[in-house]
Amino acid sequence: MPIKFLISIIIFLVSSAVCAKEERAPLIIGSKNFSESIILGEIVSLLLEEKFSLSVNRKLGLGGTKVAFDALRQGGIDIYPEYTGTGYVMILGKNSEREPKKVHEIVSREFKKKFDIVWSEPLGFNNTYALAVRKNDNRFKSKNKISQVAGYTDNLSIALTHEFMERQDGYREFSRHYNIKFEPKNIRVIDSGLMYSAIRDGEVDMVMSYSTDGRILAYDLKILEDDRNYFPPYHVALVAKKETLKKNPEVAQIFKLLKGRISEAAMVQMNDSVDRRKEDPQSVARKFLVSNGFLAKSKTSSGGEENIVGFVLRKKGYLMQILLEHLYLSFSALLFALIISIPTGILLSRYESLGRIVFPIINTIQTIPSLALLGFLIPLLGIGFAPAVIALFLYSLLPLIRNTYTGIIGVDKDCIEASRGIGLTNQQILFRVELPLALPVILAGVRTAAVIVIGTATLAALVGAGGLGDPIFRGLATINSRLILLGAVPAAILAVITDRLISLLELILVSKGIR
Repeated sequence: MPIKFLISIIIFLVSSAVCAKEERAPLIIGSKNFSESIILGEIVSLLLEEKFSLSVNRKLGLGGTKVAFDALRQGGIDIYPEYTGTGYVMILGKNSEREPKKVHEIVSREFKKKFDIVWSEPLGFNNTYALAVRKNDNRFKSKNKISQVAGYTDNLSIALTHEFMERQDGYREFSRHYNIKFEPKNIRVIDSGLMYSAIRDGEVDMVMSYSTDGRILAYDLKILEDDRNYFPPYHVALVAKKETLKKNPEVAQIFKLLKGRISEAAMVQMNDSVDRRKEDPQSVARKFLVSNGFLAKSKTSSGGEENIVGFVLRKKGYLMQILLEHLYLSFSALLFALIISIPTGILLSRYESLGRIVFPIINTIQTIPSLALLGFLIPLLGIGFAPAVIALFLYSLLPLIRNTYTGIIGVDKDCIEASRGIGLTNQQILFRVELPLALPVILAGVRTAAVIVIGTATLAALVGAGGLGDPIFRGLATINSRLILLGAVPAAILAVITDRLISLLELILVSKGIR
């Protein structure tokens, strides 16, 4: 009996170990930071969760092609929707082929060979760039082709996305191909969502839009025909690492399920629901999946007429999640910076020649645009928590180190001499005289650094680190003011509360005489 019992225990432990080994990590679904990509990311996520019962983490709204593609290569995400033209031109650096099937064949072959990345078959629609104007603009009544606009742009203004300005098939090559040139002052480079508001409100005359964007119909815009066949095909497909498909056969099934199943009309309608009607992308994706028989039942809730209080209450779980993420990001970076900065500031006060090397470095770091710094860190650290915390840590160094240094060297020399006179050691002088006297200046640096970190942490959403920036960037992508406020207001309140708490801490730590 004891032997049988022992054998049973061993079998149980072995089977438990095998099950634990076979348990798969959640699949991480990514997308770029515009409505269509977010909706497609939700479609994939919902299928994995509800049709195949797999665990999914969403990192939707990543900051553009480079961030999403680098994240896939680095393993930060497992799947994201991509466009054949983007893969062909931006990533592979090619720009000669225009036949859709051949472009898909080239990206499929080259991505597998160079990056070990697999492309699905196209999902069914082509979302190419399209030059759009207002239908009621009399200047374009007789102009239906892009070539007809050449020579008429002297007093016209255009809005473009940042990515289109820098793409190989972007503004420079486009203007050269069609011999269309705008005055620099008449070129507005803005977020894609704001671009449509600008043409609707008459702030610009043209926009380089997306052909499946629902706002083309909603804002009564007219697409000018690409009559010189400049733009390559932009058929959307799903991309994933070969290893992901091997470990998760359900992903290959989703590739087959969605092949050719999303029409251009369906995508326009979904985009319009998010961009104009302000519906939640997940609800829109679920409606599509239910109506097309992919999922059995709908859990959608119509939020079209929902007031702001109802919206916040419905989002309270999400709000709590991103608030905790923001706190974790901000205070991890701040704690890390405090541990490094205060000893560094003390060291620089002792060796001023070292300060002539260190201060120019941290001053330079402070001038690097935050998005550029995050973009630089992604290839090194991937996406998510690590690059975001490192960037926030670097931005908080200057106020912390400089204030520690300034506070210590500002201590009255007579106080230090008197301390030596009564026999205190250098270490005792530091902890009993210099640091207490410098504490108000040091805490002022902490307050400054805390506010900088909390505000800058909103950008972490662009690299999939979550936080209060997530609804802000989703709101910017869809021109949804409620989403923007859902992130912006708590971030501002959090910065004010943190600043106030540190000021109260100062009352406790700094002696009344020094204050």
